[in-house]
Amino acid sequence: MSSAAYRQLYILSTFSQQQAVTKADLMSKFAVSARSIQRDISSLNQFFDDESLSQQINYDATEKVFKLQAQEQQLTDAQILILIKVLLASRALNVPELKELVGSLCQLVSADQRRLVDRITNIESFDYVPLHHQQDLVQPIWQLSQAIMKGGTMKISYEDRHHRALEKQIRPKSIFFSEFYFYVIATDITIQQDRFYRIDRIQHLEPSLLPHINSYQNRAEDGDVRKHVYLMYNGDVETITFEFWGIVEAALDRLPTARVIQEKPDKGSVIIQAQASDNGIRMWLLSQGNMLKVLSPQSLVDEIHDIVSQMGQLYQQELGEDNGPQPKFII
Repeated sequence: MSSAAYRQLYILSTFSQQQAVTKADLMSKFAVSARSIQRDISSLNQFFDDESLSQQINYDATEKVFKLQAQEQQLTDAQILILIKVLLASRALNVPELKELVGSLCQLVSADQRRLVDRITNIESFDYVPLHHQQDLVQPIWQLSQAIMKGGTMKISYEDRHHRALEKQIRPKSIFFSEFYFYVIATDITIQQDRFYRIDRIQHLEPSLLPHINSYQNRAEDGDVRKHVYLMYNGDVETITFEFWGIVEAALDRLPTARVIQEKPDKGSVIIQAQASDNGIRMWLLSQGNMLKVLSPQSLVDEIHDIVSQMGQLYQQELGEDNGPQPKFII
């Protein structure tokens, strides 16, 4: 009598060669009961569920055979329309890739609603303004995603924000979308430190020959990164406190770790505390203008003060004039 593991491998192998497997044939081949075969099928279906594989073995009582079938996950017309609107609002894809993806989604809409969805999509697509990079993203994102799941490494040619061409070997860990751009968080193999790379700035990528590692150990904790990193800037996570006179709900939505620790109704303000990457949070703090005052840490207070001081000097013509001192990059 063969082991259950061998029987299950045999069943999978048989499915790969033909459409159906009869229960009688399996019972005869392995000299086991119908109950044993059913347990094998249940174990395989449990494996498909655990690994999120969109397939299942079902028994066709009419034909008296087992069939390996793909599980249909049908989107509703409303869900498809929402996905299209999100794609258009993101501005992340160039026009050819956007048209191809939106067209594929529209083909999934039911026949009686397709004209309505096409009309809405065509109106909004007419005013679509893509980002300036014009790079294809679908295939690079797919290649990087495969490397993440396999624990592999990639060779990339990368153009940084100063337009310098860099050759890197990276081990991708996670992919994010933030503020119009897709990013890959990856370990720079040379310095063994994690870095953020804008995927549209990757000019070329290919698998490298470095050994793979355990993909579960390699992956970044996506949820934790999203809570603490804004605008995809590297930096240490620190606790930041500020007084805020703006719309509190907007601040709490923008900063997932934020909470109100004190209300000041006489001033119309609140004190908010959040944990965030020190480099990424600065840009949001500055975007709030005169409706926000950083209270701690003191190092951040000093940096914001220096930036605001430079801004004042620019408008007072003490900085940025021809043949005069120029602003310096602080963040």
